[in-house]
This record gives sequence, structure tokens and C-alpha cells, in this order.
Amino acid sequence: NQTLDVTAAGTYSVTVTNGSCSANSTIDVTVNSFPVVNLGNDTTICAGSTLTLDAGNAGASFLWNDNSTNQTLDVTAAGTYSVTVTNGNCSANDTIEVTINQFPVVNLGADTAICAGVTLTLDAGNAGASYLWNDNSTNQTLDVTAAGTYFVTASNGACSTNDTIEVTINPSP
Repeated sequence: NQTLDVTAAGTYSVTVTNGSCSANSTIDVTVNSFPVVNLGNDTTICAGSTLTLDAGNAGASFLWNDNSTNQTLDVTAAGTYSVTVTNGNCSANDTIEVTINQFPVVNLGADTAICAGVTLTLDAGNAGASYLWNDNSTNQTLDVTAAGTYFVTASNGACSTNDTIEVTINPSP
């Protein structure tokens, strides 16, 4: 036939004859595989954090949506990030959505003293967050009637903040 479809690597040659004249040619064909690119699932990071995206495929060429050309990209802002990886003549790409969560602000107040028999309600704020107090309770508030050091961790997704307060008890006169 005049043409040959090639799908495998190898050396291919052809001889063409026209009457009593003939000529031949040889070509080496290399088959490059498509690069595998996986930036991971869409993700959330905490404000002030850095997420390093790695396109893998060391030795390939890279083009990120910000026109940078490194294998990795450091992300500190919310957005959609994509990369195209080229290996020889073959290219593949992937995209990831990054969102930013703010750290909860927790302020139990200054160390304080209460009178014996009085209940002090500590409030971690941040309605909708998850909480863990030093007594393993998980409510937004904690009622305190005894002297001691109390602390809470409030979590907003993967972002956590904590605070501590020292409570002393003054005896009743």
C-alpha cells in the first residue's frame, strides 16, 4: 500500500518501485506515552497556609494557568488552578479548585475571679464551628463553677484556634 498506519515503536522502512527504478527510506518511530497528571481532589486550606501543587512527571515541561513553568506551584489564594504537562508530543492536564477557610477567632476573655456559688459561662463564639473543651465537652459554651484552667479548641473545617482562661474562686464574705 502507499500508506502504513503505525501504532507501535520501531524501525519502519519502505521500498518504492517505479518501473525499473526503486528507492527506499527508513524511519525510527518512538511512541511517547501521555503523562499522568493528578493535582488531587478540590481542597480547602486555612488562611495564611500554603498548598504546594505538584504536577509530577519529572523531566516533562509544564505550563500552569499563571504561565509559570515549574513542576510545582505554591498556592496561597482561593481559585481554580490548572496545569498542562507535555512529554514529547503528548500533553495532559488537570485542574483543582482551592478554597480558603478563615481561622475561627476565640477569645474566652482575661483570667478572672468569680464568687463561690456563682456560675461563669465561657463562650467560644463562632456559631457553627466544632468545639473541644478541656473536659472533652463539645458545646459552644461551658459553665464553670470551680477554680482551674479552662481551654477550648474551635474548628472551622481544617482550621483550628484555641484559647485558655484561668478562673479563680473568691470565697463568699
